[in-house]
Amino acid sequence: MDIVSRIVGEIYDAAFEAQIWPDLLCTIADYCRVENAALVATDPRIGFASVMAPRADPRLISDYADHWWAHDPTAEATASSPVGQVTDLDFTGRERFFSSPFYNDYWRRSGLGAERLATNLFTDNGGFASIILQASERRDEIDPETQERFRYFIPHFVRSIGIARNMQRMTFEKFLLESGYGSHETGTVIVDPEGRVIFADDAAEDLFSGPSGITVSKGRLHCHSEISNGELNAAIVACSAARFTAPASRKIKVRSGEYSSLSVEVRPFRIAGAVPGMPRPAAMLLVSDPERRRKQRIALLQDRFGFTPAEARLALEMLAGDGRAAAASRCGVSINTARTQLTSIFEKVGVTRQAELIRALLEAEAIR
Repeated sequence: MDIVSRIVGEIYDAAFEAQIWPDLLCTIADYCRVENAALVATDPRIGFASVMAPRADPRLISDYADHWWAHDPTAEATASSPVGQVTDLDFTGRERFFSSPFYNDYWRRSGLGAERLATNLFTDNGGFASIILQASERRDEIDPETQERFRYFIPHFVRSIGIARNMQRMTFEKFLLESGYGSHETGTVIVDPEGRVIFADDAAEDLFSGPSGITVSKGRLHCHSEISNGELNAAIVACSAARFTAPASRKIKVRSGEYSSLSVEVRPFRIAGAVPGMPRPAAMLLVSDPERRRKQRIALLQDRFGFTPAEARLALEMLAGDGRAAAASRCGVSINTARTQLTSIFEKVGVTRQAELIRALLEAEAIR
């Protein structure tokens, strides 16, 4: 197998095994005759930056990810370029680059040249992931053959990353399905160690779009209550640091209204082979709204048996099994009123005893 075919094969292998990427980037750099190849992703909305550059100084990488990515003068032009389009220093602004603090205070001491080729592998509302070829400090130029070789691999890089992203989402959805999560009763969210949302199912997005007490601001989860927000962030950090042998699941309450609260269970969540350029999954949040669920069950009982709203509320409270008086108290009605409502409930369900009523309600599809 020739070198080109081998590289193409490894590009697609990397869609399934993320650990292939460091060696693959070195192979690409050698074949394209440049000093370094890097995979870089940034997303200003959530303050996220990720760099994979196996031949670069580790301190250079950490400084970029911690600070300099937000001051990179090439980023704006790169983010706006179409996926698969090759960009160079002329495209992103040569004069602006060399006059910037980014170059003068940071890059000129990197040991790498200024000349570069890059292409976006995906873009997302101002965020992007790119593969970049960087010239050496000694031979700071990109020749036509390097460009030709790089262009040949671009469609394969784009497809590989697309496959990896789709597979990651499928992995999330498969896990939720097999675990019994992701129902209309419980919203499920997967976040990285910084609370940045990587995945949210329809139920979670529905909860966050309303007055739930939790919102997504700049890509991160945020509780309206500062106390709840601190508890949520602490739980996510604990999950990020937890080992599988010592899970750090926590439950917190988030005020969603004057009289109701969301229940949020935060669990450690890990998957193998996270997609390069995407935040690393750290925690899974199971978000439920007991009051919302109660209203759903009341509406379903009305539809299933033809109850009035008051009858549906009483029937639901009867399922607690602590008797008519307790159910009446929780509904805020007198014993006599509850007795009258129960007579109607029994008739509509077609039963004559309380045990039969409870069994019929439990068997109904509305409250299985």
